[in-house]
Amino acid sequence: MSWAHYLLQVNIYLIVFFCFYKLLLDKETYFILNRIYLIASGVLSIIIPFLRFEWLTTQPVAQKLYTGVDQLSGFVSQVGLINPGAEKFNWGNLTVAIYVSGILFFICRFIYQLIALRKMCRNVNNGTAFSFLNKKVIAADVPELATINLHEEIHIKQKHTIDVLFFEFLAIFTWFNPIIYAYKHTVKNIHEFLADEAAAKFQGDKEMYSLLLLSRAFGTRPSTLTNGFFTKSLIKKRIFMLHKQRSKKTAILKYGLFVPLFAVTLVLSSATIRKNNGLIAVAEQIPLNNIKNAVTQTIAAPLRIVEVSIAPKKYENNDKAHPSLKNIQPKLLRKDWYSFYHFLSGKITYPKEAIDHQIQGNVRVNFNIETGKINNVDVIGHLGYDTEQEVKASILAFTKELPAEDGNYSFITAFKLNQLSSKEEAIANEAPNGYNELPKIVISGYALTPQKEENAEDNTVYSHVALSNPPVYPGGMNKLYTFLGNTIKYPSNAVENNIQGTVSVSFTVEKDGTLSDIKSEGRKLGFGIDDEAIRALKLSKRWSPGMLNGKPARVKFNIPIRFTMPTEVVSLKAKKSNSLDNLIYIIDGKKEDLLTFNALKPETIQSVSVLKDAYAIAQYGKQAANGAIVIVTKKPTSSLLPNINKTI
Repeated sequence: MSWAHYLLQVNIYLIVFFCFYKLLLDKETYFILNRIYLIASGVLSIIIPFLRFEWLTTQPVAQKLYTGVDQLSGFVSQVGLINPGAEKFNWGNLTVAIYVSGILFFICRFIYQLIALRKMCRNVNNGTAFSFLNKKVIAADVPELATINLHEEIHIKQKHTIDVLFFEFLAIFTWFNPIIYAYKHTVKNIHEFLADEAAAKFQGDKEMYSLLLLSRAFGTRPSTLTNGFFTKSLIKKRIFMLHKQRSKKTAILKYGLFVPLFAVTLVLSSATIRKNNGLIAVAEQIPLNNIKNAVTQTIAAPLRIVEVSIAPKKYENNDKAHPSLKNIQPKLLRKDWYSFYHFLSGKITYPKEAIDHQIQGNVRVNFNIETGKINNVDVIGHLGYDTEQEVKASILAFTKELPAEDGNYSFITAFKLNQLSSKEEAIANEAPNGYNELPKIVISGYALTPQKEENAEDNTVYSHVALSNPPVYPGGMNKLYTFLGNTIKYPSNAVENNIQGTVSVSFTVEKDGTLSDIKSEGRKLGFGIDDEAIRALKLSKRWSPGMLNGKPARVKFNIPIRFTMPTEVVSLKAKKSNSLDNLIYIIDGKKEDLLTFNALKPETIQSVSVLKDAYAIAQYGKQAANGAIVIVTKKPTSSLLPNINKTI
């Protein structure tokens, strides 16, 4: 059996085993069994080609071959009469050369990852948490340190790194097979599911553990060889599997199908795949058993056989391509977007005021495309100094028709000053749900002053999740929501229109504890609700400022405030009709008009009675012929306010 023949069989078995896994086992929550299955699949794929079950194959009866001397001479003469044709390019040798080059590349890549991992272990960055073999690295500033420590301890105790290294080695020799990368991704998923399950149980609250994953997932870049806690690409599925209902015990019967599948693969190995003439013929064309000779012949082949052509760049004004295109992050960019990115690279500039104040960070751009036109451009960010306006104006200035598909799109524009260390704004690094992520654009600038003076004031606005000592409202967040509950008044216009929902409010806690830049973000509820939330926050007490390196710092905060009306008021509003003006309103025994009724605060209502027909007339006379609404209010209290639900 040649090396090429063996390699083809290994890849066939890898595909068969993984298809079985995706078909029947991928959705199950028996994570330990799934892990065993995947590791066994890799091991068995390597072993099966060497196994022999010759009794399952048909063995023809051996027969003697009789031939005459004349026949043999004729055969030899026929072979000798064939003239060798012109030497042709050997695609088998080229395949070997490409395969060996791929192996060398992935070996170098693996070594590079080990070196990078060593540096990561020596120089621990803020917010870092990962493990490798028996080594555990957790930065001191991570939240819920005990929970994350247990999470990484699970990785170490269960030897998850061994699985990762096994598939890394296997991928070096089967790099051309896409399935091997699916194995690597799936195994790392299972590792995180196992660790998350234990960590969430330790913390005692799956919801809080999910929020921990979300709050620290963005902007991290763990090594592919490690088991990292903050792995952005896995967060969504980790949270999904954490809350997924556990598989029933009957589902374990699926794993029993592994044995018959294994038997079938053995039969295929002995009776079909190993004896398949087509597979053998392909393997014979790939001389992997003589790699040196194959590579040498490929290099020495006449250059005229291979024609190399370089396609012209598909940028507009090719000879004048803007150099800032090099700042587009190296991510797959379809040609549909060439003109758009080329235009932005020459249009967006670093605002002078932002450079003067040494402002750096990210802004996220969301927009949609309809019939080739860009609509609903929304720039999210809080850098200020005209950065958001510059990005939005540049996009709106693009008037050409885009050949891209209709849909929602999103990308990040980063403003960076080359002489200064980057302190990026802590905005979402992932596109919102329903939006397609596009490559990132980096706008580089040069600060007028290379360094800040030692005594210069630092006006950088930091995210509260990035500080180990964030700002604190006097008495804590519970006191803040109590204050909001005692301050916010439900707008009458919102009550009348039954408007409820959550307002997301952002603000900056200054170094002296005061609040500035208070504004609502995201979808606006309207009807005065957003303005009321902002008004209440402006009345807030001074906070204890956030501290960075022992000094007060400006810190950005986001809090959600939920407006919910009492059910009796909602029910009452539902009963309004076109004849509402003909009703009479009795409030605490006195007849009132519709305006007074609408201005009534929901929390002041103790009971509501609706009288109709004869009952209303008997009680209040003919003026109540169309009905009467009788309301009894509560005695005055210190809190006649909307429900404020905190969901931090």
